[in-house]
Amino acid sequence: MIELGTVPSAIGEVPAKMKAVVIRQGKFGEPKDAMNIEEIEVPEIGANDVLVLVMAAGVNFNCVWAAQGKPVDIMRYTGYDFHIGGSDASGIVWKVGSEVTRWKVGDEVILHCNQSCGECPACNGQDPMACENQKIWGYETNWGSFAQFTKVQSQQLLPKPKHLTWEEAASYGLTYFTAYRMLFTRAKIQPGENVLIWGAAGGLGAFAVQLCKLAGANAIGVVSSEEKKQMVIDLGAVGAINRKDFQFPKGIPSTPEEKKEESKMMRAFGGAIREFTGGKDVDVVFEHVGQQTFSTSVFVVKKMGRVVICGATSGFELNFDVRYLWMRQKEILGSHFANAYECNLANELIVQKKINPTLDETFSFDETAKAHQLMFENKHKGKMAILVQAAEAGLGKTA
Repeated sequence: MIELGTVPSAIGEVPAKMKAVVIRQGKFGEPKDAMNIEEIEVPEIGANDVLVLVMAAGVNFNCVWAAQGKPVDIMRYTGYDFHIGGSDASGIVWKVGSEVTRWKVGDEVILHCNQSCGECPACNGQDPMACENQKIWGYETNWGSFAQFTKVQSQQLLPKPKHLTWEEAASYGLTYFTAYRMLFTRAKIQPGENVLIWGAAGGLGAFAVQLCKLAGANAIGVVSSEEKKQMVIDLGAVGAINRKDFQFPKGIPSTPEEKKEESKMMRAFGGAIREFTGGKDVDVVFEHVGQQTFSTSVFVVKKMGRVVICGATSGFELNFDVRYLWMRQKEILGSHFANAYECNLANELIVQKKINPTLDETFSFDETAKAHQLMFENKHKGKMAILVQAAEAGLGKTA
């Protein structure tokens, strides 16, 4: 077995076992209890697979879900009685399948987290995200990035940006590629358009702000503190709003009084947005909060505008006045991660230093459960990464 924090000189020699952070069937709970380091057999790869030595791994909320076994017990779908999570990584190609031709042992890579069958019409003409067997690696599949080795499909590999450290390169894939598809493929933002971005200082939102600026669109960020307002302005937003200045409902309004208060709040919020748009309603709303904000998103977007949504962190059951949808001909667009082509386009923007990933905290492999516990308790500072085979933070830059 390879020692943590090292890269063997004999590149390509695969040990029988590896260390991994494992979640066990029937032992769900908070990450501090459910995520434990074990010795596991290194997975065998198929003809189109690649085995990657993980140098660093990114932390996302899906592993918090996996640890708790909710909203679903993910092992019911993977066929294993254990789960190795992690949907972001940087590393070194260690072994390639017999059909893999684009990558070789020793290549430095990052990984995107979409897996698909590669054989159906959706994968070969429409969009791999429409594949009936599409899954998120490291959540809906096993062998994620919180291990010394990870097993992935060859199409998941992307070149590691040479100017980034291992941990920086491991931190951005899931959130950044999701934001890219939302804005460019689904919402199709155009130069000069106004885009409202919820959670603009967070992982998704910070990338959305940068992408809007790059596209010539005007981002208006919604944040949770006065300090974060300046942060999103520095990222490129034309304006920022503190959501705590408005009384957003904590659930679905049920009484006439609650509905009246919500309507009053939404109108005031729309007025705050128009201060940054020259009196116009926004063309696009970048939505991922869900229950707490969705009715406001539908209300404030302009006639024939678009609300693009990729998640619902405050609740999946949504309530809104559908009259604003049909009478003002607005669109609701669902979006889920990104396909390999979109990931490559987005990654090239980072290679060219046109988009900058932000990393706030780095942890050792032994602290993987701790990092997820901080996320579970909402006590983390921002984007987090885990060092696996990287000996220390700051390594990996080659340009």
